[in-house]
Amino acid sequence: MKKLFLMGFVALGLASCVSDKEVAPQTQDQKYTAAFESFVGGKVNPNVNWGFDDQTPLQFDADGELIDGLRGHDKNNNQWGKYVEVPDSINELIREKVTKYFTETKNPQGVAVNWSDYFCQQVSSTERGRNMDFLYSGGMKEEHINDFNNGNGGGKRNVGMKLRPNDTNNCVEEDYYDGITLMTNSSTTSFAFHNSYDATYYEDNYVIIPGEVIDAAYPNMQPSLAGMWFVGFDYEHDKTHMGENDIVERDFYFNDWIVRISPGIYKESDRVFAEDLIDGSLDNLDISDWDFNDAVFDVRFVTQYGWSAERGNYTEKSAIITLWAAGGTKSLTIAGREVHELFGQSTGTMINTNASGGVDGLAPVIFRVEVGDNVTNAIDIPVKVNGTELEAKQGDATQKMAVAYGTKWMKERKIITGSYTSFKDYVKNNDPLDWYKTVTNTGDLYTPSYISTAANKY
Repeated sequence: MKKLFLMGFVALGLASCVSDKEVAPQTQDQKYTAAFESFVGGKVNPNVNWGFDDQTPLQFDADGELIDGLRGHDKNNNQWGKYVEVPDSINELIREKVTKYFTETKNPQGVAVNWSDYFCQQVSSTERGRNMDFLYSGGMKEEHINDFNNGNGGGKRNVGMKLRPNDTNNCVEEDYYDGITLMTNSSTTSFAFHNSYDATYYEDNYVIIPGEVIDAAYPNMQPSLAGMWFVGFDYEHDKTHMGENDIVERDFYFNDWIVRISPGIYKESDRVFAEDLIDGSLDNLDISDWDFNDAVFDVRFVTQYGWSAERGNYTEKSAIITLWAAGGTKSLTIAGREVHELFGQSTGTMINTNASGGVDGLAPVIFRVEVGDNVTNAIDIPVKVNGTELEAKQGDATQKMAVAYGTKWMKERKIITGSYTSFKDYVKNNDPLDWYKTVTNTGDLYTPSYISTAANKY
């Protein structure tokens, strides 16, 4: 809005101005409020808290077992399904297609993924791969992936789809064992394996391949692997340092040990939609500016109790943040981490919003940040655009909002009310509180390739 000047003149034959009064210009916050109220068609209801409610943090004991507030914990049962989205088991059709790609493709071009929490599942291994007796994430000797030894993922219970014997067309849901483990507060930024045959660690012999790449290589081969990621390892050994003339060189086919990695998506997270308009000019906004996709991320609070010789008894309180999209082109940080950098992209690149000139199909980013003892609300995770913190004050025009995890976000420059038609009612009446479940025009919503209720719930 332009500044308005009110000038008063005495014109009774006098040539001079006797009063000259200027109305105080609006602040940026006032401009934003006026623009937001114009967008929704009225004032914000004083009871609207933008979906930000306190969470009950997940609690884990020193052994990593979930502490259940009703009956304690049961270390004999796999509890993952209570708090995290567990990937389906890998059936023989998936195994065949993935192994075929890694066996037939020499030196493929891989991608990077960035997850602090993730599942690792066994796919296949060769005879050479069975000499790899430890699998590590986060680099050489960083952290052993539990039970993944000798080219195998051990055997842990996982309920999922499995082929019937001698049946290549149908799958049934069964309770059975396969190699799977959940890694928490870890890393997928690099992988390594130890080779007991020559007592050496190898940290450069892997590649991460998205399922879409494998689908493109075999377009007529089912099933689709969209939204999956696979890590392949290339074996070698060198016993010359042990006084033996025994060398096996790499062949650059990464099929000696293949695992699937899946992001650890936490249930009952709050999904936050952020809008960065407060940082720019608010005089000439277009209606399509109200897409609330400049950052899309989930927040889940966890408390870990532990003991170590160095620290004694300790308590770590963290927020697990899963970043899905970055529709803005300004520097925007979540808990001090710049969102574009987390995706490995430049600040001016729009990510996972179907933007012209943007990048789509990137894997989500998962990272952890320590929080204070009393922080249990996603509203307290700071989101800043060029240093200005985005706010969500009750009863005021908001710059961020919380919805249920799994709620789809808007494509770039698609107005949020174009798909979520109850949003304006919620803003003005504080009803319905679950406005994001009233969906029309689904074509304006971004659908990630990642196949999970965590991304595609509503």
